[in-house]
Amino acid sequence: MTYEQTYDSHSIGRRQALCTLAGIATAVAGIGLIGIGTAEASTSAATPAGATVSADEAIRSGEDERAQAMVDALIPATLDVGRWSIERVHAPRLGAIAVVMRTPEGKAFQVDVMRRDDTMPGVATTKHFSLFVANSGSGETSTAEYEARGAKVLAHHLRSRELSGVPLPSLMTFAERADRHPFGAFGVLG
Repeated sequence: MTYEQTYDSHSIGRRQALCTLAGIATAVAGIGLIGIGTAEASTSAATPAGATVSADEAIRSGEDERAQAMVDALIPATLDVGRWSIERVHAPRLGAIAVVMRTPEGKAFQVDVMRRDDTMPGVATTKHFSLFVANSGSGETSTAEYEARGAKVLAHHLRSRELSGVPLPSLMTFAERADRHPFGAFGVLG
């Protein structure tokens, strides 16, 4: 008894079919990982609904959202700073977190939260941060008393947040920022 095997040139075997499907799945996954093409953007103030963004823009957007989440955990907008108030906490930019505060009299001022550097301390320091009141001076201009006190109250709250174990954003020291951004526009008050 002999068996004859017929061969159809248009059919493929199970093994070849599985290998082909595995190859296609790998290629699709690889394209997704390296970010070829565009991704649908989520609805946000910066990107209209239904717009597309490149993979690089999506990554930058995700990094910005992560940095803002760390800042929100470190300095919540609702943080009670006594007689002072926090008007706005900006995402890290040019190596610092700009915090717009108001004095008890209502005058707006900016506090830059930067990485601590004992060679150039700010008006207040914590274990990880130095706080500087942005007064457009070059170190020669004295800081208004109530603004310095507000920065010290903010530093007190930052100390307790540091102890709680919140993730800390990557910031620059005052000297690093001056070296990397010698002509930087650091003010956010307008």
